Amino acid sequence: MTDSDSPQIAPQTASQPTHQTDSSPITRVLLVRHGQSLANAGGIPADHITNPLTELGHEQAKSFAESFPSEPTLFLVSPFVRARQTSVPLVRRFPAIPVEEWPIHEFHYLAPERHNGTSEEQQVPHMDTYWQRGDPTYFDGSGAESFTAFMGRTRDAMKRLARLNTGGCIVMFTHGFVMQAFRLLSLFPAATDHQLMSNFRRFHFVNFIDNTASIEFEVVNGRLRMVGQQHLNDFMLQGETSHA
Repeated sequence: MTDSDSPQIAPQTASQPTHQTDSSPITRVLLVRHGQSLANAGGIPADHITNPLTELGHEQAKSFAESFPSEPTLFLVSPFVRARQTSVPLVRRFPAIPVEEWPIHEFHYLAPERHNGTSEEQQVPHMDTYWQRGDPTYFDGSGAESFTAFMGRTRDAMKRLARLNTGGCIVMFTHGFVMQAFRLLSLFPAATDHQLMSNFRRFHFVNFIDNTASIEFEVVNGRLRMVGQQHLNDFMLQGETSHA
């Protein structure tokens, strides 16, 4: 990865909110994982794109919206059904706020033609094989995505966010792997895709993100920074002595 490929993020440890030193506004960015989906609950959806929320997932989305403390300035929503459904209660609460669909959908690395109609539990051996392969360029088939492609579109999303200067709070309804990718790319902006892939699953399980949980970033002087999340500072990439 070259410098020109890197998102405009500050090499960092997780930190407290920044106090802006000039007149430009600080833009908060809140990444929100979708509510419980049918697949999360052990069900079998038609596919990973239309996988809907369960009744509990809808209740989680409603509770999140009711407890949201202030009016956002922008909604960013994944095209996948479960994220779109999670956004609905908060979007309805603030109907004047613009909504944009961004390619912040979940990383789906197994070929749908071989795995549609199966549960997450049934897919576990195939998931294990994928991660053990350790090849970020591996493509499992039509409708799947390589790890390198996933990280590339995550970097693109981070670049776009870093260019926004709206002030206030942007709320992004997205997915667990996307949120973890934001975290890892912030902590280790110089890491290769191979390094990130070999550590991604371990990071995901150690720092698991629950349904409708959120993590915070901020845009300051054209850079995207994590806010809080100091517990992540203890995580080290295998083969690395420290993070940036």
